[in-house]
Amino acid sequence: MKRTLFALMSSILLLTSSCEKDPIDQNKSYKISEVTIEGVTYNKLEGIVSENLTLDPSKKWLLSGGVFVDNGVTLTIDGGQTVYADPELTTFLSIKQGGKIIAEGTQNNPIVLTPLKSDPTYGDWGGIIINGKAKLNTGLTAEGEGGTGIYGGDDDEDNSGILRFIRVEYAGKVLGTDNELNGFSFNGVGSGTVVEYIQAYKGADDGIEFFGGTVNVRYAVSNYNQDDAFDWTHGWRGKGQYWYCQQGPDGGDRGIEADNNGDDNNLQPYSNPTLANITLNGVDDGDASNEGMRLREGTKGKIYMAVVSGFAKYGIRVTEQATLDHVTNGELFVANSTISGNGTNFKDCSSFDGYTSTLTDNWFYPETQAGSGTQWMNGWTRQ
Repeated sequence: MKRTLFALMSSILLLTSSCEKDPIDQNKSYKISEVTIEGVTYNKLEGIVSENLTLDPSKKWLLSGGVFVDNGVTLTIDGGQTVYADPELTTFLSIKQGGKIIAEGTQNNPIVLTPLKSDPTYGDWGGIIINGKAKLNTGLTAEGEGGTGIYGGDDDEDNSGILRFIRVEYAGKVLGTDNELNGFSFNGVGSGTVVEYIQAYKGADDGIEFFGGTVNVRYAVSNYNQDDAFDWTHGWRGKGQYWYCQQGPDGGDRGIEADNNGDDNNLQPYSNPTLANITLNGVDDGDASNEGMRLREGTKGKIYMAVVSGFAKYGIRVTEQATLDHVTNGELFVANSTISGNGTNFKDCSSFDGYTSTLTDNWFYPETQAGSGTQWMNGWTRQ
C-alpha cells in the first residue's frame, strides 16, 4: 500500500511538473513553483534563498531537497503554518552562517514542519539546521553533517534569529554511518539566538543536538525519538530550562548524551552547560544502552532539579577519566534531583545521590525551586 501511494505521488509530481510556474526573477538562486499533489496546490521552495522571504500564510508550502537561507537573508514563517517536506528527497532546512530564521508561533498557533505523506514515519526528512558563528573545540569552523553548511567562529553572541512554538516531526534522516540529521541541529549557534518552546517528535536520530556554541534553550520537548532526546558535544556552553523527554516503544537511546570531544576529552572550550528543571522518562524495553543521562568524553556541566526515571540500564552514568575528574573537582554535578525507578540509578557517580547546590544564575526563572512540572507543554505539543 505504501509503495502504491509513493508511486502515485511521484506520478502526480511528474504530471504537474510541466505546469509549474516559474519564479518571477530567473536570476534568483532559489525557485518557487506551484505543484499540485492529490488535488492540493503547494508552493514548492527549493535552492538557496538569497533574499528576505516570508512564507505567505495563505498558501501551502513544500520544502524540496536541501533548502538553505543565505548569509544576510531572513526567512520568516508565521504562527499557525504547517510547512511540508518532500520525503522522496533528502529534504532539510538549513540556516547558513549570517542567515536568520524568524519562526514565531504561539501556544494556540504553533508552527509545524512535517513530511508530505499520508503515513509519515521516522526519518522522512532532515529537520532544521542552524549554523552560527560561536566557538567550537574542533577548530575554528566545521562542516555540518549531510553537507548542511559551515559553522563555528569566534562570536559567542551571534544571532541566528528566533524559534518559538515550533514543532519538527518525523525528521532525523540517516545518510550514513555517523552522518545523520536531527530534529533540530544547533551548530555553533550563539546566545543572541532566541529558542523557546520547541518540540522534536518521532525522529530517526537525536531530537535536539548541540555542536558547540552558546545558544540557550528554554521549554524543549523531545519525545519518541529513536536515538538521544538531547545531545551535546564539541564545546556547547549554553543554558537550558524546562526540558522534557519521553522515550517510546520503537527505540530510544539516552535521555541526554553529553560529550566534550571524543578525539581529545580535554579540548577547550569545554562543553559546560547549566540546566534546570529537566524531566527524562524512559521506557524499560530491555535495551542495554538505555540510559537517562550519559555524561562522558570530558564534558563539564551543572544540572539542577532533574527527574530521571524508567530507564532500563542506568539513571545517570559517568564515563572516561576526564569526565570523572570534573566530578571530583565540582565542575560536573547533578543537584537537587530525583533519580529513581531505573535499572541502576547511579553508575560511577554516587556523589550525585542527594547532592545539593544553589542555582544563582539570574537567567533562570524563579520557578526553578518548584521542581520539573510540565504544565507549560499543554496546547502546542504533540503527544
